Amino acid sequence: MGDNGHEWHKRVQLQRGDPQRIIHTYTEAVRTVEPFKATGRPHGLWVAFARFYEDNGQLEDARTILAKATRVRFRHVEDLAAVWCEYGEMELRHRNYEEALSILRRATALPARRAEYFDSSEPVQNRLYKSLRLWSMLADLEESLGTFQSTKAVYERILDLRIATPQIVINYGLCLEERGYFEESFKAYERGVSLFRWPAVADIWLTYLTKFVARYGGRKLERARDLFEQALDGCPPRHAKSGCNG
Repeated sequence: MGDNGHEWHKRVQLQRGDPQRIIHTYTEAVRTVEPFKATGRPHGLWVAFARFYEDNGQLEDARTILAKATRVRFRHVEDLAAVWCEYGEMELRHRNYEEALSILRRATALPARRAEYFDSSEPVQNRLYKSLRLWSMLADLEESLGTFQSTKAVYERILDLRIATPQIVINYGLCLEERGYFEESFKAYERGVSLFRWPAVADIWLTYLTKFVARYGGRKLERARDLFEQALDGCPPRHAKSGCNG
């Protein structure tokens, strides 16, 4: 069976009704499967093992399994990110909101040794801080459970790391606007448009220009004109009508 994760999952299914044998099978699986050689999704064995404990009301055991999984040297950053997300989601399922926040904050903390996301010569733990999946989940949690300042800090870090998507930039702008920070929301859009080129930048410009005109109308015509000129600069003709002129 070796490093075939799918075969291990099938073997667990054969033990249904015998919790001790299921635990033994999962234990053997995570001990023997080498993540770098594994076929399928090697993190899935750890997640399934933790979910088995969770489903049986053994939350501390589930936490132990997921904590161990965060130290495994998986081949891909997203395997490790999936483990951390499952860890946070498990706490959310049990309404341990502060614990879920703490887990995602730990997951996104800067490692002692930072490496680029695709540098496969480095352990995934040194590259995890650039996982947008984790940062997106943390941003959602901060918006619903954290403070305005902690939410703002997360969005700023995403921009600093240059891993934002246009949608993340727009979400940040809207988050600021909803709390009455209009000028700060415009600064967020400014940072966003500097990160992307056409056509990726189209939605950010459209949101920015629409929000600016809605806020100031004809009161800041010079600034509005400058913004429209900036938007048009480098805008391909096919986007000029819809993307730049609204």
